[in-house]
Amino acid sequence: MIRGVVFDLDGTLVDNISFHFDAFRAQATRLGLVMDEATFQSFNGLKNTDIFPRFLGRSLTLQEIAALSDEKEETYRTLYRPKLTPHRGAPALLERLRAAGVKLAVASSAPPANRTMVLSGLGWDAHFDAVVASEGLRGKPAPDVFLAAAERLGVAPDACIAFEDAVNGIESAVAAGMIVVGVTTNVPAATLSAAGARFTIADFESLPADLDALLPR
Repeated sequence: MIRGVVFDLDGTLVDNISFHFDAFRAQATRLGLVMDEATFQSFNGLKNTDIFPRFLGRSLTLQEIAALSDEKEETYRTLYRPKLTPHRGAPALLERLRAAGVKLAVASSAPPANRTMVLSGLGWDAHFDAVVASEGLRGKPAPDVFLAAAERLGVAPDACIAFEDAVNGIESAVAAGMIVVGVTTNVPAATLSAAGARFTIADFESLPADLDALLPR
């Protein structure tokens, strides 16, 4: 019986990944580097402390990572803030699950200011029983953030469904032992299924019957 649902944030509850890509690409251009789609997807879902050393191909100090992260995230927020909107069907699904007594969590690699912009901006601060970030935990694709979310909810991982949009996130939730749903905002369904997603959806208005039957009403 499903007693907990854990949502990734970026690309899942909000369809904002193209804005992250544009911010990364602008920064890469300034640095004389190339951020193409394949490179971006290899990073998608990771936290910035893991992304920037890989992208620049060298070790970085914490100060260097912080400066690069601040630059990129400020650009992203400037681009996305005027467009902030929930992904199709997300508000209705959240209300349905809350009314059914399901425990809800966010498990995100997004930095604090990005999480605040989305959750507060959409009036969702009180919608979730737990918001778990990757600070102090191994980042996705390690299972830590999803395991921590289940622990915060007081629900066994195998009694949770996870919604994710990125391959790294799918692998993280699978490793945590959750039933995983891939959200195809920026990655094809076949790719998410190959990463371990049991179901794939385009949005929260089009749930497959088998998935819908698992979610309490």
